[in-house]
Amino acid sequence: MQVALIGAGEFAKTHLEAYRRNPNVTVSWICDPNLEAARNYADRYGIANVTANYEHALLDPAVSFVDITAPNYLHKPMAVRAMEAGKDVLCEKPMALNVQECLDMKLASERTGRKLFVKYHQRFDPVHRRVKAMIESGQFPDPVMAMFTLFGNHIPSMSDPNHWRGNPALCGGGCLFSSGSHVLDLIHSFFGKLKAVTAVARQLVVNNPDKGDDNATVTMEFESGVVVNFIGCWTTDRWTWSKEIHNRHGSLRVEQDENKSNLLLLTKSSATELLMEQPDWFNQSNYAAIDHFVDCMNDAAEPLYSLDECIESMRLLELAYMSSEQGRRIIRNEINEAEGKAV
Repeated sequence: MQVALIGAGEFAKTHLEAYRRNPNVTVSWICDPNLEAARNYADRYGIANVTANYEHALLDPAVSFVDITAPNYLHKPMAVRAMEAGKDVLCEKPMALNVQECLDMKLASERTGRKLFVKYHQRFDPVHRRVKAMIESGQFPDPVMAMFTLFGNHIPSMSDPNHWRGNPALCGGGCLFSSGSHVLDLIHSFFGKLKAVTAVARQLVVNNPDKGDDNATVTMEFESGVVVNFIGCWTTDRWTWSKEIHNRHGSLRVEQDENKSNLLLLTKSSATELLMEQPDWFNQSNYAAIDHFVDCMNDAAEPLYSLDECIESMRLLELAYMSSEQGRRIIRNEINEAEGKAV
């Protein structure tokens, strides 16, 4: 199959490395208004066609699908246009800027009969998949509380008025939207149906009115009874993160070591056991996700998760921002009632 990659930013490299490893697909176009960036990738990866206008790639009958790594605000219009042009679509996370845009994309897929997939790569990490399997199988039964944290330094880009990061019009929001979208999706995949959300998303450090939140905390209650806390901070001096899940017997913890391996640790009675280690987890999970969706394009696999799950992850983000803005706990069912049970 031939793919047209739309977007020649930093993350395009990860996608191109994945395609270079996959014998079933060839990148035949790279599209970006920044032609210099696009040409640099084309030279490096042997891509035949470069254009500033992605519409040119959509006219190529040899292109089977497009892969969108453009900024978030372009996801919906580009995906819809590509499907209308007869192309299947793989879209980077987050799916779009809000739930309504996600619903529009799903309707376009149904209307055109084209496939649409959203790449939440953390779901493909073997350590994360092991955690999900342990919860679902009862190997780690009845989780009651979890804590997911992400700390890092985006102060320079958040302070820069010309940088896209944290600009709600381009990205959908700040720390919670950009970093939280991955983590909240993973939480949603682990724990299922959401009951309620309480959140605070604030700009505490950067003092830039054109940007969104630089710190956020979200408490999520699930129908199963488990309570999960997410803390995101873009204003510390180093990058660290962790995922902890607790039940009355012990704790599961996912952390990254100094070699960028994902580690899965089980603690019981003060004894800690290393259950699993995944080297180079970030790149490998991206490659696995893209390989999976190439197989789905070829009808050689069924999607690991549905568009409805992606939309529900976006809804969780929206509810968190709503909670922060309104200063209250938001019940998931009241949103269904407000929408006339449209979803």
